[in-house]
Amino acid sequence: MARSGVLGCPSGGHRSARRRSASSSIGSPLAPRTIERLDTLASRNVEPSLMARPRLALCVVLVLAGVGFGASCRNNRVGSTPDSATRGAAQDAPAPAAARQGDVTAIPGIDLADLSASERESFWSLANEELSTCGDPYSLAVCARDRRPCRTCVPALRFLARMVRDGRSRDDASEQLRLRYSPANAAQVNTTGAPSHGPANAPVTLVEFSDYECPHCAHAIPIIRQVEHDFPGRLRVVHMNFPLSGHTHALAAARAALAAGRQGKFWEMHELLFTNQRSLETADLNRYAQQLGLDMARFRADSASAEVEAEIAATRREGERLEISGTPAIFINGRRYDLPIERPMLRDWIQEDLDAAATPH
Repeated sequence: MARSGVLGCPSGGHRSARRRSASSSIGSPLAPRTIERLDTLASRNVEPSLMARPRLALCVVLVLAGVGFGASCRNNRVGSTPDSATRGAAQDAPAPAAARQGDVTAIPGIDLADLSASERESFWSLANEELSTCGDPYSLAVCARDRRPCRTCVPALRFLARMVRDGRSRDDASEQLRLRYSPANAAQVNTTGAPSHGPANAPVTLVEFSDYECPHCAHAIPIIRQVEHDFPGRLRVVHMNFPLSGHTHALAAARAALAAGRQGKFWEMHELLFTNQRSLETADLNRYAQQLGLDMARFRADSASAEVEAEIAATRREGERLEISGTPAIFINGRRYDLPIERPMLRDWIQEDLDAAATPH
């Protein structure tokens, strides 16, 4: 996927297998899914649902002499490449069958010059197998070749080419395609009252569920800020608190951020908390509030208030409803973004949504 190494705590070995039904298609509805909590997954053998369960890797943190392990934020593979096991599995998989008679093997506007011969073969096999992103009874390849009235077929093929180029297995590439384009996979995310940047009527909204002790969340902050600068006036960014039970200071930090927000300093406190992620004791939080010039009596009262507690509980419930099991968890216009958190990929995703919003239906 990306070219640099993962920052933050290392991934654990837990990775649920993904299986794809031979009868599944982009146009079919998502299978029901069961909400899983991060702090219970490690002790369970979880079989994810067919289409939309994100790959889950627990960050295992060695405590002192190595006796205790604490649940940490999910490794969302910020700027990482597929691991060696994933690449090995893709390389060991049977080669795709030769093109069948009638298969599409060329489409104007789909540039595969940077794919190897075997990658192109895999791409065309998938392009002729996957159904139109609009749920029509013909393949993605036919949809694009014949210029059928489905505006997402060509973008979906470009997305599929990127998944193949990034070394994903056939099943994983197919799953990511469904996560991105399935009509049944767009959720309504309730962001009422949540802190946000950008115009409320922006054509694209990026919602991030985050934990102030999660190192991957901290690493995502400057990347999301860069993407905001790429789309001035066209992107709204919303922060949703999702403190994990394994992080002992995350809840207090979330309270501090919202309390600062009541004095117009949410984003300033937000930045300080992530910048000083290892210093989130009560004395540290009070020091940051003083640094921002907050009314300290009001800050302490708001931090401890039932109203702030209710706000955090509400965003956590929303995350659980959306089946979030770790952080950072990003939704763009209601679709779960389960790819590396890196500027080029986020920018491409958002640009495609902007293009779609500007295209008459």
